[in-house]
Amino acid sequence: MGPASLEGVKVLDFTAAFVGPFCSRIMADMGAEVIKIERPVDNQEDRFTPESLPTRNGVPYLHLNGGKKSLCVDLKNPKGLEILHSLVKQADVFVENFTPHVVRSYGLDYPSLRALNPGIIMCSMTGYGQEGWAYNPEHVCTDPIAQAMSGLSWITGERGGAPYTIGGGIGDTITGMAGALAVGYALFHRQRTGVGQYIDISMIESLLFVDSLGMPHTAANGGVPFHYRNGKQNTYTFPMGVLKARDGYISIQATGQGPQSAWARLCACMDRPDLIEDPRYLSDDDRLAHGDEVVAIVEGWLQSLPDDDAALLVLAEARISSGPVLSQAQIYEHPHFRGRGAFQEVEYPELGTIEVVSPPYKFSETPAQVRGPAPQLGEHNYDVLAANLSMSPEEVQALTEQGVLYESEAARRRRLAPSLRE
Repeated sequence: MGPASLEGVKVLDFTAAFVGPFCSRIMADMGAEVIKIERPVDNQEDRFTPESLPTRNGVPYLHLNGGKKSLCVDLKNPKGLEILHSLVKQADVFVENFTPHVVRSYGLDYPSLRALNPGIIMCSMTGYGQEGWAYNPEHVCTDPIAQAMSGLSWITGERGGAPYTIGGGIGDTITGMAGALAVGYALFHRQRTGVGQYIDISMIESLLFVDSLGMPHTAANGGVPFHYRNGKQNTYTFPMGVLKARDGYISIQATGQGPQSAWARLCACMDRPDLIEDPRYLSDDDRLAHGDEVVAIVEGWLQSLPDDDAALLVLAEARISSGPVLSQAQIYEHPHFRGRGAFQEVEYPELGTIEVVSPPYKFSETPAQVRGPAPQLGEHNYDVLAANLSMSPEEVQALTEQGVLYESEAARRRRLAPSLRE
């Protein structure tokens, strides 16, 4: 295999929470040097401990920041801001996800960055775009709000019930992926033209864009919707969704009409050929009108089989799209995910070897992978400033003593003893 896709690309990561860090994590996985610009904060003295891993807040930073470098600098200090501006001159990409006034207050808006580095690519990710909601750029937007305002919540939940919010921070991560994709194309454009550019991405539009059914239909039909809230089953083809099996749940899509349809193959599996031409169940619309009856028939058959594996085997042999509903614990142990390399071992000085979720793309020539542990706060102050600004250890130490830079005790332990467990 050759070098990673983004090897040699330098990214300044001025982000927080989930959206921005996920975007730059993708670039780090692709081989970019990602320098995370962090500010001194409380409760960050030791990010990674055996006690923190089982907690709700213990893993997100680890997941979002693997393989990055941490430069902790006080941007309210003129010397700190000067350091960051000097780094901008050497960077390829600047990623941020703050409200517009934050970057402007530090002189980190696009006109300011472009004056320092005409070729830089800046990607800003906010809830509503740079203008804000109702022209209020300070209006706060988080993942569940973006899901609600993008229409995603409207199509999620039980039919006739309340809208639901999808878990997993999906509004954040979809926006982060959109940002990484856009940066990649901007880098390609710059390679051809030498011209950098500004990218403005909103969470609500990113989520709107990934809806390939409801919103496109509404837009194409002058505002008239066709797809509604799904619940366990789809609202326009049927059956298509989650059904209770003997042990757990199985998702099945067996739609269509006539003897060659997936519905007909499912009827054959159930030994119910009579259902194929039954007028109550003839088409998707007919089955939707008798949804409870169809669900009862299919679930009764699934639960009559010895176990879920038996049901899945029958469905697979009939070429019916189907699969088990898996928990995260089941996925972690599943041989398919193991065989695909969905998890990767990373050595943490404080924790030993732990497993992390690998990037999903499998390149034949340019490998993508998590390239190391997430950093402690200020762990790479010395390395980054020596490599990029030719600062000596004594100069970095002096700036640290002046409060311009900050290095946590955990970062210092890593720097002085990279393998604490030896």
